[in-house]
Amino acid sequence: MTEEPGRGCASCALVVVQLVVVAVTFVRAYLEEYFTLDADSAPGPVGPYVVTLGVVAGVAAVAGIIAGVRGSGAVAYGQALVVVVTLIAMAVTNAMGDSAHEEHRRRECYDSPAAPGCADVR
Repeated sequence: MTEEPGRGCASCALVVVQLVVVAVTFVRAYLEEYFTLDADSAPGPVGPYVVTLGVVAGVAAVAGIIAGVRGSGAVAYGQALVVVVTLIAMAVTNAMGDSAHEEHRRRECYDSPAAPGCADVR
């Protein structure tokens, strides 16, 4: 099958938009976790960012499946790339959030060892 003229440009634009959404979401999560003017503030939850990345991965997977069924291999491979990059970003964002929350918890327990939940922090 031959692809229609202009489809390659549209598929590239779709991949670029999806990767920009992934990059912006990842940077926003990173900034929320590690950059704050208040040293005592708890890091924010990363759940909304992981969900956003999951939606992007889901849209890319569906677009890739549809492209594969229609015989457009280049679009399907591009969408597969977006899915892989997004899943890696999801894993790193989740690990980053866990690390920031654990660091905050350890800092709180260091300041007041008798605080609730600090018995198992060494």
